[in-house]
Amino acid sequence: MRRPREQLSRRDLIRSFGLSALLLHPILRDMAYAAPTTFDKAPRYIHFFKGGAFYPARTNPPSLKQLAGTPIEPLAAHADDFILFKNMNTHGGSPKTTGYKEEHAAGVIGCSTGNIYHYSSNDAYFAYTDHESIEVRIANHYRARADLKDVPLASLHIGGGAHSDADNVGVGNRFISFRNRKPGDARYGNAVEPMQDTGQVYDMLMQQAMRVCAAGSNRPAAALAEMQKGRQRPGGDIDLIHSHYTQSISGLAIHPDVKHQIAAGMEQFIEMQRAAKAAAEPAAPGPAASAEQCATGPRPTGAGNNKFNLDTLSPIHDGMIAMIKLAFQLDLTRVVAFTLSGGSSGQTWPSRGIHKAHHTLEHNGDVNSLVKLDTYYAEKFAKLLESLKSIKEGDKTALYNSSVFLGMECWSNSSSGHYLKDIPYILAGQGGGRFKTGRIVDAGGRSNNDLLLSCMRAAGIETDVFGLPSLCKGPIV
Repeated sequence: MRRPREQLSRRDLIRSFGLSALLLHPILRDMAYAAPTTFDKAPRYIHFFKGGAFYPARTNPPSLKQLAGTPIEPLAAHADDFILFKNMNTHGGSPKTTGYKEEHAAGVIGCSTGNIYHYSSNDAYFAYTDHESIEVRIANHYRARADLKDVPLASLHIGGGAHSDADNVGVGNRFISFRNRKPGDARYGNAVEPMQDTGQVYDMLMQQAMRVCAAGSNRPAAALAEMQKGRQRPGGDIDLIHSHYTQSISGLAIHPDVKHQIAAGMEQFIEMQRAAKAAAEPAAPGPAASAEQCATGPRPTGAGNNKFNLDTLSPIHDGMIAMIKLAFQLDLTRVVAFTLSGGSSGQTWPSRGIHKAHHTLEHNGDVNSLVKLDTYYAEKFAKLLESLKSIKEGDKTALYNSSVFLGMECWSNSSSGHYLKDIPYILAGQGGGRFKTGRIVDAGGRSNNDLLLSCMRAAGIETDVFGLPSLCKGPIV
């Protein structure tokens, strides 16, 4: 039995409340909460990747309070929650490869692995690596820890437009996640394909959450059947939800104040659902509703495979951010890789006047259009940070308890040159209390390996080397 004043973890809530926890997580997330493993010892890690790099000359504000006119202006509301790096290089400023040298592949693979790579043909699209990426390394470390063994998903790999290279080749540059190569692997056999269908991601998360619920039940098969039934009628079968909640709360040994907080939230939810149901009932019989009008659940839709238009991708990216939020609310994973664009990006943004591919703009030296395009990714990064801030965890937030790395490729302002120097990397979140944010850090030419090392140290991996040892000087923050 729990000590009367002991806080509940989110996974405890899911086990205790089952169906109610899944449907009522917006209420449960705001109550007193303690992670089963505290985030100062195991912060979340998110690898957020965009094609191209922010143009460094335009991403050089005097302070984080003066972002107007820069590509990262959308981050102004979060100035206290991130670090902007200047004079940081990828791959030491030049490609580290066994053969053909090209900055696009170096930017993609160097950003996530900090290690050497190869080509099967002399073009960036045919690059591959034998080495693990940062989020895979952290996920493997967490999976091996006894105190994190109950986290259902070691890592979540998602994206939208991850295949959208300018020439539609569709290999090599679309991958940002890799495990160490094993004997017998095909060329891209160690690459992790991102899930780009929001509905598919939602189904996977719900399946994992229901397994957690069933594991805490003495009738796991019946519990799963009940939860499946509830998912098909969210907010509709109010009596089922209320009955399940009443049974759960009565047998849970928690502090009376916490029980009262949950009860008040539950009653408010029930009343809202009843009012909504009453308002939806027609005053008189009418024509049969269409299938579109009779949506039976909150399952999102939208697939980002081979999409180029950011107007089309925007709701998909928003949906994936919502999936990250849901996964963290239910404590289903501690590690996420989110790919918004592959390398040599072919993405456009017609509603903002960007009709040429991102990669074409780089070769045309159209800096103004590139800066405008980069505001899109900054807007999505800001949306992610806002979503994490909205998750309350005791007196902290999920953003405070996370290390969020905004990774990027290379930059260009001419027809012939791409550059791996002075990449404006961003680290958001406090890593569970490890990072002092709200500042600009001059890297002095150090490689992004040292920033990845900082994230690894925050995750409890005591090492001074990640990727090529020659590029590592130690954690930079």
